[in-house]
Amino acid sequence: MQPDQSMLSEVVDQLQRHVRILVDLGRLAGQSSGLQHFLNQAVVQVARAVEIHHVKVLEYRRPTADLLVIAGTGWKEGVVGSATLPSDLRSPPGRSFQTGEPVIIGNTQDQQDFIISSLLKQHGIISLANTPVLVDGAAWGVLEVDSTTPRDFSQDTIEFLRAAAALIGVFLQSQENEPTEA
Repeated sequence: MQPDQSMLSEVVDQLQRHVRILVDLGRLAGQSSGLQHFLNQAVVQVARAVEIHHVKVLEYRRPTADLLVIAGTGWKEGVVGSATLPSDLRSPPGRSFQTGEPVIIGNTQDQQDFIISSLLKQHGIISLANTPVLVDGAAWGVLEVDSTTPRDFSQDTIEFLRAAAALIGVFLQSQENEPTEA
């Protein structure tokens, strides 16, 4: 069976968009514009790439053993900077953080392995994909995309998210290694 030309064209368009946005993220990372500015731009770019409205970056906080939403797009006012999610294995971002592997849920209503947070329920999230943000090979936090409609995330999309998370990790590492002004 021959693949449909329009479907092939769609896939090529998606891959080209992913590459363009990864290049843009790389440029942003090289501009050393400050962590918050970079993360705010990164979530917007990731949202564009995967054509999704809700994206967030979560940072692991050792003292409270949770994940804090430190950047995001598509969320209600007050979420970014204050909302937290558990970092345990029953939490999708927690499992991604703990295992260092992506966690994908096509339909939150059809699964029993995870506890879906009230934050996601309040925003009507149905599908999600998490990928860890690594710094020096260790999980620092999580990049998460969330959809209000059931969605199957393609392998290409997961690989894009891994690449975007890797760029975030490189930026974080460069910020740690940057000399401080005296």
